[in-house]
Amino acid sequence: MTRTQTSTTGSPWLWIGLLALASVALSFKLSCATPFAALATLAALNMKKQDGFAMIGLAWALNQAVGYCALDYPRTFDSFAWGAAIGAAAFASFFAACELAPRLARFGRVPVMSVTLAAAFAVYEIVLFAATAVLPATEVAFSWPVVGEIALVNALVFPALMLAHYSAELMGLTPANVRA
Repeated sequence: MTRTQTSTTGSPWLWIGLLALASVALSFKLSCATPFAALATLAALNMKKQDGFAMIGLAWALNQAVGYCALDYPRTFDSFAWGAAIGAAAFASFFAACELAPRLARFGRVPVMSVTLAAAFAVYEIVLFAATAVLPATEVAFSWPVVGEIALVNALVFPALMLAHYSAELMGLTPANVRA
């Protein structure tokens, strides 16, 4: 798997914008459960690293804007710090997916997508859990039901994101990528 672009049709910025807007819709619906691991995996598998980095950053920023402007997140130090932790977790998830996916390429698309998504999710949750060393959190926040629900959201959203990506490629909205 590479993020080497082979076509000059489509704009990565258009696609980055569309994914970021999709994350806004997901932010309204899912609030704190925005599937950043799924977005990170999609970006790692299908985008140049700098484009994926930009998409994750824009998705996180828009998620925070929705939270503070529309969903009335509290404007406290703890809330802002947790927002920063979510951003750090999203970027860590993306970088982990970028490192892992090429190493798994020989196993085929489905195993690469599955294992990379699982690893990206694990990194995302580990970074958030590590933040509890300095930020307040309830025991419920990292309980199996809550973590399981967020894992399920990522697992359900990821195939939809991949389908959207393939559709965007077919329509010329995003440059095609070389895939193993």
